[in-house]
Amino acid sequence: MSPFLAVLLAAALGAAAPADSLGDPSPAPLLVPGRAAAPDSARQSREALARDYYLRGRELERSGAPAAAIVSYRVALRHDSTLADANYRIGKLFLRVDQIGAAALSFAAELERHPGNTAAARELGLALSRLGEHERAIAQLELLTRRVPREGENWRALGYAYLGASRTADAETVLRRAVALPPPNAAAHRDLGFALAAIGRVDEARAEYRRALAIDPAEAGAWLNLGNLDRRLGERERALEEFRAAERADSMLAAALKGQALVLMELERREEAGAVYRRLLARAPGDVETRFAAVRLFDALGRGDIALELARDGVRHDRGSPDARLILGMALEAQGRWRESARELRRAEAFAPDSARRARAQGLLGTLNRQASDSLRAVFAADSAEFARARSRTPAAPAR
Repeated sequence: MSPFLAVLLAAALGAAAPADSLGDPSPAPLLVPGRAAAPDSARQSREALARDYYLRGRELERSGAPAAAIVSYRVALRHDSTLADANYRIGKLFLRVDQIGAAALSFAAELERHPGNTAAARELGLALSRLGEHERAIAQLELLTRRVPREGENWRALGYAYLGASRTADAETVLRRAVALPPPNAAAHRDLGFALAAIGRVDEARAEYRRALAIDPAEAGAWLNLGNLDRRLGERERALEEFRAAERADSMLAAALKGQALVLMELERREEAGAVYRRLLARAPGDVETRFAAVRLFDALGRGDIALELARDGVRHDRGSPDARLILGMALEAQGRWRESARELRRAEAFAPDSARRARAQGLLGTLNRQASDSLRAVFAADSAEFARARSRTPAAPAR
């Protein structure tokens, strides 16, 4: 279990936080023998502790320690469950690590105590939409727009929920409300452009993307959507420049790099596509689909050395990944290193979590065996038997 998950689990179970994440706990108030603490004094002490832990959480957020910040906010709430903003901030931190369900629960907890927190109400609706609970999301956000109709972000969030539910016409209506409200909002114009593109109104969509970029030239999503639009229209050189602009605006936007790689492959500029794949894998090492495409590309370019190194990088990133083992097995087979390939394919079969992935590894092993010489088949059989014995000697993982 990673340290981050361990800290989150401790917080979820109400366990004490690790000493190195929160420091020494504050001492208990001193009680004089024969005298009880005054109720008001005890309450004030709890509130002071809650505030201290809340402020500590804010500092941990700023220092880039989201797991420890969550723990600190939860300790604050144990001292004072009415503390405003703590559950909201926990929800935002869960969003940063893509824990959407946990974020939704935190936003709901904030609203239970503080129903006037419009930011939490909006984030709850967006989280529900991302979880596929479209009707609940729409009900939540429609209520919010009725309560606070002059807030453009509320209308934009409702537009997002309508798009998720494939209610594109409704999305256009509310997104037009969003762009009409001050201040100018690049993201609202971007989302309106997406809704218009979805119903084939390409020129209007392009105009909205351009309006978004006039407000904020670094609006990466607008550049990305323009690139996708132009690629579908066959305007590949223009799309390539737009995808590059999206990457300049947000260097961590994987979709911008994927767009560049797709266009470069379509333009048959394969060496450039390979360079983009390598940048993308450096930023998203767990992207199995991209790794497979990159390995295949470099093998086709006659750069088996690069293909093999990229395949090994996938196993280094996640040694228990059946997909990474499968890709490495295929890369080794392409280099004629059949015995090593068979070993990796057996590992892929052993790690596979479902029958479909096991069957894929078994199929490749079967192909490898049919292509091998009689002497190599005997080596494969001996290796396979040894692998089975080694697995049987490995103690089973303890039940969780």
